[in-house]
Amino acid sequence: MLGYGEVVSFEIKGSFEKTMRFVESLKLCLLAASLGGTETLATQPATSSHYFITSEQRQKLGITDQLVRLALGVEDPEDIIADLK
Repeated sequence: MLGYGEVVSFEIKGSFEKTMRFVESLKLCLLAASLGGTETLATQPATSSHYFITSEQRQKLGITDQLVRLALGVEDPEDIIADLK
């Protein structure tokens, strides 16, 4: 990646519930929607930023129930990778 704003989006194979369990199981990556800090943050847009719109509207925007957004912080990359595993 070049420049600023290192936000990575990826989908978890499986269900909405499996994605929730993944996000909630993270230890180093904080479950938060704010992008103002230096820590790595994870969000599941279907349960946060896009919670109040219908599933159909989210789908049209490309926001699946399995989508996870990860805003990378200043932690050691190997620690972030270990947390995601």
